[in-house]
Amino acid sequence: MAEALFERDGDRFVPTGLATSPWGSDVQHGGPAAALIARAAEGIGGDQAAVLRLSADILRPIPMAPLVVESRVIRPGRRVRLIETEVLGTDGDPLIRARVWLIRRRDPLGYPHAADALPEPPPPPEALQASDFSFRPYQDYFGDALDKRLIAGSITEPGRAALWFRLRVPVVAGEESTPLQRVAAIADSGNGISWALPFGAYLFINTDLVIHFVREPVGEWFALDSISRYDPAGRGLAETALFDGDGYLGRSAQALFVDRS
Repeated sequence: MAEALFERDGDRFVPTGLATSPWGSDVQHGGPAAALIARAAEGIGGDQAAVLRLSADILRPIPMAPLVVESRVIRPGRRVRLIETEVLGTDGDPLIRARVWLIRRRDPLGYPHAADALPEPPPPPEALQASDFSFRPYQDYFGDALDKRLIAGSITEPGRAALWFRLRVPVVAGEESTPLQRVAAIADSGNGISWALPFGAYLFINTDLVIHFVREPVGEWFALDSISRYDPAGRGLAETALFDGDGYLGRSAQALFVDRS
C-alpha cells in the first residue's frame, strides 16, 4: 500500500493509489484534493489564522494524474480574509475552484459558550470496534487509507450512518498532516456512507463540498453523522454533522447529481 495520498514532484502533487475514488479506478476521490485546498489555505494563513468555511466546486472528474494547486487572496484583511484556490490538471484547466474564509486567531472574547446547544458527541472511537468494508473490489483506493469505527447505522444497508474515521497516511509524503487537512479529506465521504440508492445501479456524485467550522479541529479521529436525501428528478443533498475528540466541530454539505449508472 502507498505511504501517502500524494507525492511531490516540484509544484505538482502526484496521486497514489490511495487517492482513487470508489466510483472508478481512473478518477480521484474528492477528499484528497480537498485536503490539498486546506493545506494551501494554511500556507497563506499561517499560524495567525483559522478556517471558518471551506467551499469547493468540483468542475469535472479529477483524473488519476498530477495536480497543481494555485491560491490567491481576493479579500485581504487583518481579521478576515478570503482565499480563492484552483486545483488544476496536467492540461492547466481547473478541476476544482474553492474559496476559504480565514479569521484571525485570538484569545477568547469572554462571552458565554452555549455548550448545551451543541449536538451530543458520539462514543469515542476507542470504545468501538474497527470496521472493515469496501465499496469496490479493487484495492488501494481512498477507503484503504482510513481507519473506521461504526457508531450508528450500517454501511451495507441504506440510510443514515455515523462513523469515526482516521487518516492513517499523510496527505503529502514527507509532511505531517494537520487536523484541518485530515478532516477536509474525510468530510467528502458523507454521501458515500449515507447512501440510499444501490451502488452500481445509480450514481450520486457530489458536485461540491462545503464545510462550516464552529471551532478549530483537533486530533486525528473525526466522526461523520451523515444523511442523504434525493429528489426523484435527479437531485440530492448529503448533510453531515462533524465531530472530533473534543465534541461537535461543525457541518458539511454536498450537493448531489443523481442518475442511473
